[in-house]
Parts: sequence; structure tokens; C-alpha cells
Amino acid sequence: MTRRALTVVCALALSACGGGRARIPEAGASAAAVPASAPVRNEVQDRRGRLLGADPEGCSWLEGSASVAVGPQDTRHQARAAAMEHARAAAIQDFLGVEVKSKFMDFQQEGLRGESRLTEGILQTTRSGRIMKEQVLEEGYRDAPDCPGCLYRLRLKACVLPRDGGGDKDFFVELRTSSQRFLHGEEAKLVVTATRDCWIYLYNIYDLGAKDQAALMVPNENVREKRLRAGESWEYPDAEARKLGVRLVAELPREGDEVSAETIRVIASKAALSKAVTDPADGGWLGVLRRLNRANVEWAEDAAAYTIYKR
Repeated sequence: MTRRALTVVCALALSACGGGRARIPEAGASAAAVPASAPVRNEVQDRRGRLLGADPEGCSWLEGSASVAVGPQDTRHQARAAAMEHARAAAIQDFLGVEVKSKFMDFQQEGLRGESRLTEGILQTTRSGRIMKEQVLEEGYRDAPDCPGCLYRLRLKACVLPRDGGGDKDFFVELRTSSQRFLHGEEAKLVVTATRDCWIYLYNIYDLGAKDQAALMVPNENVREKRLRAGESWEYPDAEARKLGVRLVAELPREGDEVSAETIRVIASKAALSKAVTDPADGGWLGVLRRLNRANVEWAEDAAAYTIYKR
């Protein structure tokens, strides 16, 4: 990511509002040609989960695995995204005693076929529990009957912390983007609403499917702190930020890119958080979540995904 002056522009895709950005590696080959007898693409062929044991930090280690059918135009990143989402769900559904809901973009969206950017499935476990640690144990293409390389299998272990039953069950935050589809160079806006008075922290998650790197967008040099009242909607950039020249601009990561998918996440906290907690430089997004857990403060989260297309 090229860092720009915040008073000029804050790029949405390149997240100039904090932190650096590495190049995203190429996706690699997609699955082989699929015969007519192949399974329906993205169909879950197998999904399993089991409890492994407790962690000293209080979360429980769970194993989840899933195999999904892939089509001839699906990149490895797209297949991996679908398999990872189902593996996470398999790991935690029985443990939490809930059906895991997902808010995600279409893995097979026409404009993303054959592209190297990952369209992420955003696992929403906020109301029941949170993944504190995660490790992929095994992944790769597998053969289906009469269809070599038609499945993508992923096995992972995740350390899940159930949400405190004595917490504020009506504390939620909602994040919306002005669109889910942007053209390169188009301006964007974010809207955040919370059910309680809180402090707001915005993150850009990128390099999806590889390292899930994170950059803190707000607070930044211009917005030192953002407090939100219960029921209030905050639009970013707001009028004060726009007076300073701050804009959110959707930009493709590299010249020649046709499409890119990104994720924005928000944390709403009932108390102000120190930089030692919110800085993703130490452990990325999951590192932030682990420190939040140790901070003993009530918080909520949400996420939004969007796609950028070449003009």
C-alpha cells in the first residue's frame, strides 16, 4: 500500500488511514476441467467438527473440516474462501449450540471469476462467540468420483470463546458501505450505527485468504477519537473530515487489475481502548480480538464487504 497524506485522500481499497499494505500474491491454478457428472459448484460435500480441548486464555480449541465442489473457472482463493467458511462453521456450531449465520459476497460473482482477489465469507459469530486464534492444518484439491480435482478440502483448528452470558445482549453495532460495488476512482462512504454509547474503531482487512492483514482506519491523524451515541448514525468521512480534504476512494491495488474484493470491520467498545489494544501490527485482526478479550470491556463488531471493478 502506498501511504498518502490523509488531508488529500484516504483510499478505501488501499486504506491510507493507517498501516502498510503488502502485495497480494497471485491466486494460482484453478481446478481442472469438470465433467458433466461433477458435483454442483460450491456445494458442501462434507463438513465435520470436534472439540479438542481448553486453552490457557479461556477459549476452547475446536477442529473443523469441509470439502466443497469447485468449478473450472474458480480460482484457488475462491475455493479456499468457501471451504474455510464451512470449516469454521463446522467447528463452532455444535459447540455454541447455534446455527452460524454468514454475511458474504457471492463466491461465483461473474466479475470475480478467474481473478486473484479473494471474495471473503465473513463469519458472523458476534452474538454467540468469537474466534480468538486459528490455524489451517490441511488444505488442497481433492478428487471426487469420476472428477479429478473437483473438490477443495480445508481442515483447521480454531480457539472459540463463547460470549459472556451476563453481558449486554442488546449491544450491537452495524456497518454499511454506500455500495457493495464500486468502480475504480469512485468515492465511497461508511455508515456506523450502534445501540449503546460507544467508541468506534474501523479496520481494513486485506490480503484475504493468505495472511488476512489488517490496517486501522479510524482513529487516525485527523480523527483522533470517535464517540458514538446510542441510536446515532455516523457517516465517514463526516463533514469535519471532508473539510480537511479526507475522502474514501475505491482503488484497485495494482495497474492491470480488473477486480478486487475487500473487507471493512468495525469494533464498538463501551470504553476507550488504548493503542496497545487496537494496533493490528501485533498479531493482526485476531491479535486485536485477543487483547480485547483481556481488556475486560464490553464490545461488539460487524463487517461489510465490497467489490471494486475497473472502469
